[in-house]
Amino acid sequence: MLMANVLIVYDSLRGGTKRIADLAAQMLTESGHQVTVVKPAKVTVDDLEAADFLIFGGPTYHKDLIGPMKTFLFKVADAKLEGKPGAAFASFGWSGESLGILEDTMKNLFRMNLVAEGLKLKQTPVMAKVKAAVEPFVKQIEAAL
Repeated sequence: MLMANVLIVYDSLRGGTKRIADLAAQMLTESGHQVTVVKPAKVTVDDLEAADFLIFGGPTYHKDLIGPMKTFLFKVADAKLEGKPGAAFASFGWSGESLGILEDTMKNLFRMNLVAEGLKLKQTPVMAKVKAAVEPFVKQIEAAL
């Protein structure tokens, strides 16, 4: 397995999405990959194009993707990401629509190749539940790297 340059772009309202991002980054780093975790306001088109693998994450807020992630997706809409492998994750309290929004944008706007089933996790303070959900998500990503 070659070391990949993985970029995780996420935002979080109450910490649930951050827990997923940090845990996925830790697992991928432990597997030997170079992982950068960043908030959407700090990401450039060059950052996206330079990464070998992209992971986007965001919480659902009022049945929609949180504002900073939506702004990010509009800001980088011209990025040349066709065929780039990626995956998405989301956290939610009630409904969970943000995962579909992220995946639709990655597939249809950026024409990326989604290689893992998106992770949608209901908010929980129990780290063991988060880890149990993130591990299979990361295993799918690692299989594609």
